[in-house]
Amino acid sequence: MHQLAHEFTSRKVSPWGGIKFFHRTYQSTGLPQYLSDLDLPFPQSNRGFSPIDLIEGFMVSVVLGSRRLAHSGMMRTDEVIQSIFGWQKGMASASTFSRFFSKFDIDRNDSVFPAMMKYWFDQMSLKKMTVDIDSTIITRYGHQQGVEKGYNPGKRGAVSHHPLMAFCDELKMVLNAWMRSGDSHSAQDAVGFLEELLEIVCPSRIGLIRGDSGFYSDKIFRLLEDRPKAVSYLVKAKMTTRLRTAILSIEDWHGSHEVRRGNSYSEIYYQAQGWKNPRRIIIVRQPIKKENKQSKLFREDQDLAQFDYYAFVTNTNLAAVKVHALYNQRADCENRIKELKYDYSIDGFALQDFAAMEAAFRFIMVAYNIMALFRQQVMVSPKAHQLSTIRFQCIAIGSYLVKSGRNKKMKLAAEGKRRHFLEHFFDNLELLKPPFQIPIA
Repeated sequence: MHQLAHEFTSRKVSPWGGIKFFHRTYQSTGLPQYLSDLDLPFPQSNRGFSPIDLIEGFMVSVVLGSRRLAHSGMMRTDEVIQSIFGWQKGMASASTFSRFFSKFDIDRNDSVFPAMMKYWFDQMSLKKMTVDIDSTIITRYGHQQGVEKGYNPGKRGAVSHHPLMAFCDELKMVLNAWMRSGDSHSAQDAVGFLEELLEIVCPSRIGLIRGDSGFYSDKIFRLLEDRPKAVSYLVKAKMTTRLRTAILSIEDWHGSHEVRRGNSYSEIYYQAQGWKNPRRIIIVRQPIKKENKQSKLFREDQDLAQFDYYAFVTNTNLAAVKVHALYNQRADCENRIKELKYDYSIDGFALQDFAAMEAAFRFIMVAYNIMALFRQQVMVSPKAHQLSTIRFQCIAIGSYLVKSGRNKKMKLAAEGKRRHFLEHFFDNLELLKPPFQIPIA
């Protein structure tokens, strides 16, 4: 039986040498310098950790797969990572991270994160953005602040948080994110959330805001309409009895196979209860291929038994078919949310204090955007690689430190095609500087 001999070494070896790519991308954005101007909680003692070092350490731990602060502290022995970032005091412990986040309150969150996101997106050269707003459910298993019973189809009756997020479709980045209590419905706090979003991104840069039926709200529509120049929106309508009655009275339909074969389209100007003015509603009539709950329920009504109906409220002048196609593209934001859950652990880091948890949650979004920039500007791959793939291909690289004169040098374990693959990234990083020209497919 073969047995491989083993022995120990005192050489400082790291499995994460590729985190240097994250560091170089982060440095190129100027965020380290900008963070120093924000209202961050500084330590009361000279022996304390720099808040910027703590933020960097937390984001690094997220990118490397941490789900709780205890995981972040486990990297305290990795001197390669510490040398890459130049942390004078090394990686902080879990308790240090916990104390740092506990110093964030709602006012500090509302001061720090919108300013940071505005700085970030001011460096993106994209002239017009398509913004998708959505919410998700994060099931919790403790007694953290804000944990409540609410809508939770995955685990009925379980307590949760219900965060609200906005994404830029073209950049595949997070524009804004709020943590909310679990009993919040989709549109709750959405007006304040959108007001903050319009501070992060100038309204003139927003080409379209899309949302599902949870954001079918007169308050939201008026916020976007009542401006010197209205912001275009496209929101799926709630199929109320009143709206369904209006739809069933439509006689003028035109067919189009562009989105799906057999679809028919129409439009009306409809004034829902509580609205001051009617709004344009696009209606999609889609043949039912198989008998479903709706067709069984409305067998006596021939139209409802044969067709599914969808409605969209919009202030654009786009053709009905174009409106339907544009709304369908919104589905990509669901992929962003899944990636944030599975790869960036937004459902982890369940800190006791609500504001502290929201601060960690929003710093995860910053880490996500940095990796999105790396993926698009440095990897330059036609495939939208998720973090788990990037971590395997580019970050999990054995490395160690050697002395080169008075300086340290990091040695990366790679040869052949893999070495060429990684050298190409370093070449691209040399060219990376704002304003960032993101290629739009």
